[in-house]
Amino acid sequence: MGEQADMNTTGEAASAAAGIEARITGYFDACTSGDAAAVARHFTDDAVVYDSNHAPVRGAATIGRFWSRIASKWQGASWHCERLVTDGDTAAIEWRMSGTMSAPRSGASSPATRSDTVSPEAHSGGVPFAVRGSEHYDFGPHVEGGDRLIAEIRQYWTFDLEHPSSELVDYPYGEPGRLGR
Repeated sequence: MGEQADMNTTGEAASAAAGIEARITGYFDACTSGDAAAVARHFTDDAVVYDSNHAPVRGAATIGRFWSRIASKWQGASWHCERLVTDGDTAAIEWRMSGTMSAPRSGASSPATRSDTVSPEAHSGGVPFAVRGSEHYDFGPHVEGGDRLIAEIRQYWTFDLEHPSSELVDYPYGEPGRLGR
């Protein structure tokens, strides 16, 4: 009986982790689309996004509008979850946003970005970039259908308009088994 209970608990944990992964993937797809309503659907009504580069963004609808504005500022920007770890009601990820800037800022040359981390279509019509960061998620209670909505995100990343790519120095992104592959 105890062994069966452990298998059920393990199965429930795997199912919860898969649900959290699907939620984060769906959220990133919505960010890429720039659709404010699609982004908002991934959050609790009172959700908060804390960020190392701007003031907190509060409320599902406000978060959706915020990401819609961000997506409109970048040509073909796309967000990708590259690594995910879950633990109960929480998750931590490493992510990448890539795309192009409309034009280099004064005094800036092409950003120091690895060509294997920026999609080929991102090279036409602008300066390619890849920004990387990490986020920590807390999820709200189960909603109808057993889904979990995002209650809080704590985002850590850096950004410099003069050099828009922010990757780890000398990290082997292109090697098998590493981020970016």
